[in-house]
Amino acid sequence: MASTTIELSVETRERLRALGGDATYEDTVIEALDALDANRFWAEAEASAAWQSNLSDTERQRRHDAIAEIGRAFDSIG
Repeated sequence: MASTTIELSVETRERLRALGGDATYEDTVIEALDALDANRFWAEAEASAAWQSNLSDTERQRRHDAIAEIGRAFDSIG
């Protein structure tokens, strides 16, 4: 894999070093990015669940019916 140079402040570099322990900077950054991705995913999932919980029964049924219709359409493809 090709590598690149990223300019960081000394403070940021030291935070990476402290966070990673004996790991490489690459491993530390990858771990931090994976954690951020997971955090954002779960935040979006929780926001969606909260939104869905506020739907009226009619809106919930309409969404359920639409999803079922899409499922049937895909089932009929192959």
